[in-house]
Amino acid sequence: MNLERPITDRITIADQPEEADLARFRDDGYGAVVNLRQDGEPEQPMDIAAEGREAAGLGMAYHHYAVGQPPLADPGVAEACDFIDRESAKGKVLVHCRKGARAAAIVLIQQARAHGWKPDEAVAKGRAIGIELEPPLRAKVEQYLNAQA
Repeated sequence: MNLERPITDRITIADQPEEADLARFRDDGYGAVVNLRQDGEPEQPMDIAAEGREAAGLGMAYHHYAVGQPPLADPGVAEACDFIDRESAKGKVLVHCRKGARAAAIVLIQQARAHGWKPDEAVAKGRAIGIELEPPLRAKVEQYLNAQA
């Protein structure tokens, strides 16, 4: 893994973990994993089903929501955020994708929902807690948050 960034004391964003990384996260107190990748992406040591089995075998809750080219939309985004909310109330949650950008976007939306941030303040508040998005992904997040307002 090249990226592992705690956003809160219970939510960490990361790039693609391998089996040994999942075991290490479990040993570090993580009880849940959110995978935002689609099957067949490059640099994917485990397909989605295999990662889910690995997480379950380690006693970790697992949620998959494929974030790709289309705009961020419900029910997928809301379900991922609800999972993060529910599981972070119990313990630590790892949210990952290939390089960490999609993980940052979903966690920014989750944090905006959790803290009641208005769409026009979410990007700045996200930046303050360590979430920096590239313009195309930031636009998708803003579009999603504005649609929910």
